[in-house]
Amino acid sequence: MTTGFSDNVRPEQIDRGLPTYFQPKINTMAKKLIIEAAIPGWQPVQWWRDHGVTKLPPITIEDQADAIVECVKAGASVIHTHPRDPATTRMLVHGSDLLIQIMDRAFKEVDFITATHTWSWDFSKSHAADYITYTRELLEKGKGNKYCQSALVMTLGVFNTNNVVFEAGPTKEGVAWLEANGVKPMYSIQAYSFRTFKELLFDSGISKWKPHWLALQLGKHTDDQIYVDPWSYIQTITNLALIKEEMPDALLGIHPSGRNWLPVSVIALLYGAELIRVGLEDQFWLYPHRDDVSQRASDTVKLIADIAKLLGREIATVDEARQRLGMKLTSRL
Repeated sequence: MTTGFSDNVRPEQIDRGLPTYFQPKINTMAKKLIIEAAIPGWQPVQWWRDHGVTKLPPITIEDQADAIVECVKAGASVIHTHPRDPATTRMLVHGSDLLIQIMDRAFKEVDFITATHTWSWDFSKSHAADYITYTRELLEKGKGNKYCQSALVMTLGVFNTNNVVFEAGPTKEGVAWLEANGVKPMYSIQAYSFRTFKELLFDSGISKWKPHWLALQLGKHTDDQIYVDPWSYIQTITNLALIKEEMPDALLGIHPSGRNWLPVSVIALLYGAELIRVGLEDQFWLYPHRDDVSQRASDTVKLIADIAKLLGREIATVDEARQRLGMKLTSRL
């Protein structure tokens, strides 16, 4: 007696009692993954030294540029950076000349999408975020959008009087100006404020540049919903599902942070998120249950790229990421 199928059995002869044979493809994970790397991070130098790491964070102009190159070669196509002042080692939220020196050095070796923090403030005039002034400076110095191909637009909650306020009027004005000047908005979404943000910018028609680029904040800034299992995973799926249902045509990704960033990222990979931000800014711990920290700027980029590939997901190149986001480089590299 033999078991199994003989070589000459046709598919239509196979028993329908074997449903796994007839199941169609499931395309949840079919889209290519865009990896964003945030470097060189905000932790003070001594934090890394206390954890036994002497090569991080990158401080010199050369090391910061090399870290970008390293991350791109590991799979990142989007770079978010707050440059560090080599003289003080401190991170600068703004500092166009230093940022340009670092990026120009990196651009000599690799291409990448610049996802810059361009909103600024002048508390002597207002606490409202200003999306135009610093972005204009970068556009002028780049003779196009080289240094600010995209810009963060925030829904961050404000809980003390020393913070910037993301007011409706300046936000609408800023988004319209960004899109008119070839700078793709990346919408930094807190799940609890998504509906308000959607009504303000998308339902109103203020933001016209599609696909809308949404980055769900999980465990960073004022979101604190992923620090306990299994609620971190449930919260991730629930929030992604909510936004997918409301805006099915958007490019939806996550910006995870905290001890649980890795398992949350895997959940997002399984659920079809198109972008994940890693790097040094929010993912210095490698695993939720251990105290291992990154030894190189690209460690978390490689970790996510390897996991994605094991799951059968392809990693988007820089050109593929620009095409998916509907972006064009308006400066010459």
